[in-house]
Amino acid sequence: ASTALAAVLYARTGSAAWVSAALFVAFATPALFSPLAGTLSDRLDRRQVLIASDLLGAACFAAMALVTAPAALLALAFPAAVAASPFNPASGAMVPALVLPERLPWANARLAVARNVGVLVGPLVGGLLVAVASGAVAFSVNAASFAVSAALIATLRGSFRVSAGASGDAIAGAASPEPKASGIGEGFRLILREPTLRALTLGFVLVDLGTGMVMPADPALAHLFGAGPTGYGAMVALWGGGGVVAARFATAALGRRSEPVVIVGSAIVLAFSYALTAVAPWFGLVLLAFAAGGASMGLAGIAEDLLLQRRTSDDVRGRVFAAHMAAVQLSLATPLLLSGFVVNALGPRAVLGIGAGLASCGVLALAALLRRRAASAAVRA
Repeated sequence: ASTALAAVLYARTGSAAWVSAALFVAFATPALFSPLAGTLSDRLDRRQVLIASDLLGAACFAAMALVTAPAALLALAFPAAVAASPFNPASGAMVPALVLPERLPWANARLAVARNVGVLVGPLVGGLLVAVASGAVAFSVNAASFAVSAALIATLRGSFRVSAGASGDAIAGAASPEPKASGIGEGFRLILREPTLRALTLGFVLVDLGTGMVMPADPALAHLFGAGPTGYGAMVALWGGGGVVAARFATAALGRRSEPVVIVGSAIVLAFSYALTAVAPWFGLVLLAFAAGGASMGLAGIAEDLLLQRRTSDDVRGRVFAAHMAAVQLSLATPLLLSGFVVNALGPRAVLGIGAGLASCGVLALAALLRRRAASAAVRA
């Protein structure tokens, strides 16, 4: 739907500003509403939260199929993004209730494969439907997919919560809320208080600031190499494909002790891929760098979820997921308001260099995870 919306808005207005606005709504709105969304996932039945999120999203996209004015489309995209905001915190928080702790890497890797396939295939289908049919058809298909998702989730049974003291929640060092500190801001307070969560969030904020800077430079870079829209599509496809491959084999690389190493190493690979793209003399090297960058972020995303799940208790996990996602999504969305102007002024290679620098700062912040891992190992010894 996001690809279809961008294509329709640009076709009807001829302005990249409308596309930027749509991207900002898509990324920033769930972040702004995530504190409330996280509270819903901790206070209510998580299965019902997921179903309600899907059904409201389906209604919004069905309405988008009935309007044509750009302002009306953007106005409906906003409540669609609000409706989506509870889904990821609730789904991420419920995974430890579905599997034993030793199976968490496998479960998160399976979910990441599905998510990355969606990221890879969804834009292709959306663009194809707009090209051969219309935006209304694309929005209708998207609405139907939300309804199917709700129907599938409705077949699940269970509370999707880990009872206190149960094996799934018996996670060493898991952070819990302070007594009587159970408001919507508890996720942010817990992240600020707990060193591992704080380093994880700060590191990914810096990494995603770099990614937000780089995203508008990608089409310009493809144009610079004479590859045009086809080249840009190949860049996006290889990024998504790298994420799929990494997620497929993530279980073998991830474990309680290896997660911090994987996160830091993945951030290093991402920073290097941006730097390599900035100086690449031929387009094939750009495609290779994008595949590596997508794989690194696919692997890092799974390890990120695992750390959040292992380091938080069930009664606050949804709010911690929501707070972390809010910080990361806003850091991705905010540069979108300015990066297009920077690309026009400095060129895509310079912006990719800036992205590499921000990602490198993220590596330094995430390195605190390795220091804490080494300190914990020393204490155990």
